[in-house]
Amino acid sequence: MKLLDSLEKRFGHLAVSNVIVVLIGAQLFMYAAIIAGRFDLESIVLIPKAVFGGEWWRLFSFLIAPPYLATTLFQALFLAFFWYILYFTSQSLEEAWGVFRFNVYLLTTIVFALLGAFIGQLISPASLVVGSTTFLYYSIFFAFATLNPNIQFMLFLVIPMKVKWLAWVAFGFGVLYFLALPSIGQRLAFAAPFLCYVLFFKDALARSLEAKKRRATYEAERREAADAALHICATCGASDKTHPERDFRYKTTEGDAVCICEACREQS
Repeated sequence: MKLLDSLEKRFGHLAVSNVIVVLIGAQLFMYAAIIAGRFDLESIVLIPKAVFGGEWWRLFSFLIAPPYLATTLFQALFLAFFWYILYFTSQSLEEAWGVFRFNVYLLTTIVFALLGAFIGQLISPASLVVGSTTFLYYSIFFAFATLNPNIQFMLFLVIPMKVKWLAWVAFGFGVLYFLALPSIGQRLAFAAPFLCYVLFFKDALARSLEAKKRRATYEAERREAADAALHICATCGASDKTHPERDFRYKTTEGDAVCICEACREQS
C-alpha cells in the first residue's frame, strides 16, 4: 500500500512494539481484579447506550476486558490457550509487517469496531449493542492465517490441523452467529471490525481468486484433453474412445497422415 508507505515514513517513529503483549497483560490484570471483586466485567465492556449516558471510559476500557470469565477448568485452559494464540499470531504479524503496519491494522480494526457499534446502536435503538475485544482476536487470527495458511496447530493438543482450515471453521461459526443476531444494528456492530481485514488483504484475496480461477480452467482443459480421442478414423469417424476394440493405423495421402480404423481397412 503506497499510503501506508508514506505514513510510515512520516509517523513510523510513533509505532509501539509488542502492543499485544501490553494488552494481554492488562487483560490478565483486569481478569484478576474482576475475580477479586474489584471490578464488574459489564462495567467496562463497550455499550454505546451507556456511553451516551456519560460512561465515556467504556470507549477505552473495553480493550482490556477479558473475553469471558472462566467458570470451569476447561474454560480456564481454553482462555489461556486463547491468549497464547493471540500472542503468537500477533508476534508473527508484527515481524512480517513491521511494527508500524501492525499498529495501523490494530488501530483501524478498533476504529471500525467503535463506528460499527455506535452506528449499529443508532440504526437499531431498541436493541442493546455490546462490544468486546473478541473481534480483535479474530482479525489478527485471520490475518495470520492469510499470510501463513499451511502452519499447523495441534487441535486439543492431539489433532494436527492447518491454520487455514481453522480460519475457515472460525469464519463459518462467525457467519452463523451473524445470522442469529436479532437486529441489523447488532449485525453491523459484529461485522464492521472485519472491514479492516478486507482493506488490508483485498489485493491478496483478488489474486487468490484469480489463481483459483486459472487452476480451475487448467484442470478443465486437462480433463478435456484426457477425454479427447487420440485416433479418429478419417473414413467412418470411429475413434479409440468410441471403439476401443479397433486397431487404428495411418497412411500417407498427398503428404498428410490419414487415420484408418481396421473395419474401414477391411472394407477397402
